[in-house]
Amino acid sequence: MADAEREAARARNEALRLEVDSLLATFEQQKRELADVQERLAATTAEAWSADNLVRVVANVAGVVVEVHLEPEAFKRSTPEKLGRSMAEAAQAAARRAGELSQQALAPIQDVAGDVPDLSDILPGAPSIKDLMNSLLPDPASNAPAQPDSPEPRAFDDEDEDDYYRNRGYLRGER
Repeated sequence: MADAEREAARARNEALRLEVDSLLATFEQQKRELADVQERLAATTAEAWSADNLVRVVANVAGVVVEVHLEPEAFKRSTPEKLGRSMAEAAQAAARRAGELSQQALAPIQDVAGDVPDLSDILPGAPSIKDLMNSLLPDPASNAPAQPDSPEPRAFDDEDEDDYYRNRGYLRGER
């Protein structure tokens, strides 16, 4: 009886070892694919135009603006306030598009990751491809425009600016 139990335990251990080996192979494949995707994403940009076609913004896949182009007639056809809104609009659209490109590039890896149990589910402390994927994908809520917490800075007149520099307010972070 003891031999039969030992043999059954060996068979279970062998099956578990094969499953873990398969998961490790999948994890390594996903890491390689992820490295390729990251390399492609590093070179990917998205662009968007404002609705008035005066501003074009280019953003990287993190949504960070890397270029802003103004049409030559922008200053003739718009006010500074409207132009500022156009810049913000184009930047937000470019960031959204960059997020979409990221999602599209990572979708195949996410599909594979969703089809297999995560290694950390079987072996506590083992690396998790799902955690790795979540760390690479930005939270959609973080793409929402930030709401200012403080009132807008007031405009300086020449006297205020002189006092600011004379009293070294710039060293104390005052504005």
